[in-house]
Amino acid sequence: MPKYKEIAIALKKKIVEGDFKESELLPDQETLAKSYNTSRVTVRKAIQLLIDEGLLYTRRGSGTYVRNNIKKNNKNVTQINSVFGTSVQEGVAVTSKIIRFDVRFPTPYESEELKIKTTDPVYDIKRVRYVNNEARSIETSIMPLKYIKDLDEKILMGSIYNYIRDELGYIISAAQRVIIASKANDLDSKEFNIEVGDPILETNQVVFFDDGTPFDLSETRYPYTSGKIVADIN
Repeated sequence: MPKYKEIAIALKKKIVEGDFKESELLPDQETLAKSYNTSRVTVRKAIQLLIDEGLLYTRRGSGTYVRNNIKKNNKNVTQINSVFGTSVQEGVAVTSKIIRFDVRFPTPYESEELKIKTTDPVYDIKRVRYVNNEARSIETSIMPLKYIKDLDEKILMGSIYNYIRDELGYIISAAQRVIIASKANDLDSKEFNIEVGDPILETNQVVFFDDGTPFDLSETRYPYTSGKIVADIN
């Protein structure tokens, strides 16, 4: 197991057991790095995992804090504030079905959003994401091949972002996101077991590496039947 995941598990245990209390400021990254005998980069990756899971949040210029209402909101909830797509929680089986996996040239809009040339090839990926065999989201991603190398169907069946972090070594930092109300199409109806035209929550986002490079232009659709959806605003 990568070191940053070991640290994330250790920090999560302290949060769940109350060693770090709700709204409490975590020790700074340098202090945590010394505690776990590792680098600040590794600690940062561990913290980002817990931000993704909805346990932590950051305040610019202040630090990283434990979220409120963790026990209430951390189970059976879709965290749309996460930059990592469908939340993967410990003990929950998350799987994928590939709808589309193509390589093509980007549209003018895609090239502008991803800051690439129209001659730079991109992956065009569409997947249904299942949590405990229930369709939780339908995700479409456009990713430049010059950054995201050697994707294959095996990777797509699991977590693309884990591959980007663990195998390619990138740090995923932030996202610009727009959330809109939409209506279910035929694919939504089939996968979510709802009627065409039923309400859908759609998020559109551009995701960035820590150096500010955009690498993922994505759309994610959620059914109204999915239960609570939480977006943290800090």
